[in-house]
Amino acid sequence: MLISLEGMKDLEWDKLLKLQCTNGSFLCSPAATASAFMQTKDPNCLKYLTDLVAKFNGGAKERLRSMDQTPKTWVRGKYALEVLGMSFHPDRLETRYYLEQYGGEEDVWIAKTLYRMGNISNNKYLELAKLDYNHCQAIHQREWSHIQKWFAHPDIDENLKTRLLWSYYEAAASIFEPERCIERFTWVKTSVLIGMVTSFLTTRSCFTNADMRTFVEEFIINPRNHKNDRKPWHMMMDALHETLNDISSEVLAAHGVDIHPHLHNAWITWLLNWRKGEDIVGEAELIVQAIYMSSGRCLSKESLSHPQYQSISSLTNDICHKLLHKDNNNHTIWSGVDSKMQELVKLVLNDSPNNLDPGLKQMFLTVVKTFYYRAYFDPETISHHIGKVLFDNVI
Repeated sequence: MLISLEGMKDLEWDKLLKLQCTNGSFLCSPAATASAFMQTKDPNCLKYLTDLVAKFNGGAKERLRSMDQTPKTWVRGKYALEVLGMSFHPDRLETRYYLEQYGGEEDVWIAKTLYRMGNISNNKYLELAKLDYNHCQAIHQREWSHIQKWFAHPDIDENLKTRLLWSYYEAAASIFEPERCIERFTWVKTSVLIGMVTSFLTTRSCFTNADMRTFVEEFIINPRNHKNDRKPWHMMMDALHETLNDISSEVLAAHGVDIHPHLHNAWITWLLNWRKGEDIVGEAELIVQAIYMSSGRCLSKESLSHPQYQSISSLTNDICHKLLHKDNNNHTIWSGVDSKMQELVKLVLNDSPNNLDPGLKQMFLTVVKTFYYRAYFDPETISHHIGKVLFDNVI
């Protein structure tokens, strides 16, 4: 309740001040802290608000007119509501997202926007949530059009069309923030490329083991492009190089980081394992690595050899392999998957010294859940979900 003090009356402030955070705030809420300052004139409250203004260089604005006037605390939505998003009201997450998207560039009066709405689930709040959802959905629809144009590449197998839509739906539902479009594109393109390579190299009778070795060796030797040697896999190699180059260029422009060498190495590892015919070839791990790197973070050798990474990636590959080859009537497989999923969750959520990057660990879990989802639901149900999430506006 400390985070909502400005919406309460007749409080015993002498007792509440004992619950003040060491930085002078009440649960890092500018609105609650301003209310406390108005009632108590506590200098620590004022120091917190003043420091907040200085910290964000004007990104947060504190307007305290005088001791005998009603103070107004103004803050940008994103900062003030980071803590709110973790509080006991799950629907406040939606408010945080709304304010980031629609109010993040303007000053937001937190006290009136949130706490003085009477009922946090009232009709006004519902309308804001609908506006936000439809705004986000419109962005995803534009991205879907872009992905379809990429898919129109003449070297991409038309049979992968279903995989394209499902992959984009999974990416958009898992990484929905508008500013993370490169990560969504990378997810989809990596998934489709994996399907394209697997389909091409395993379904063509004219493609020998020697051709497969040559293909992998050519990719290793020439990381960015290759000469037109009229080999049966020439056009597919072009599509692979072109896509990796495009992803790397987008990341370089957005984040100033050249991920191409690391992305190329990730594909080399996957292709070598795949060429060896290993039972578990790491499709999910490759998708995770590509998404993670597309956010502007490179995977160092130290990260890849980290004990937590080794454990999480091994579990991920095992789970996703079982899910890709599951039989709905085989309860033993599902039982094994469920137990391994529990083990994976523990590893992802566990905090320990020399911990692996939490963002990387969480990405593993996010991707694995999409494999589980695709294995659990039938195609008709998934298509229904896709229609609701991507194409049906909330009215």
